[in-house]
Amino acid sequence: MKKIESFCVSCGLPCLGRACPNHSGTVYYCDECGDYAKYQIEDNDYCESCAKEYIQEAFDDLTMSEKAELLDISLHEYD
Repeated sequence: MKKIESFCVSCGLPCLGRACPNHSGTVYYCDECGDYAKYQIEDNDYCESCAKEYIQEAFDDLTMSEKAELLDISLHEYD
């Protein structure tokens, strides 16, 4: 989730409004838990732990041969 927030540091100088580099900035929050986001996956924002969980679940859903191919591991199945 993208939010525009004030980064005002109360410097004591006359306010420059939007011209001030600390006026505002973009902050991303995790769409799952609300913590600060570090990653964007398929148009959703995720913190470190939620991104790890998302990726792990996607990996767990793969077949053994798909996992091996993804990791560039030679896999041969015995009959």
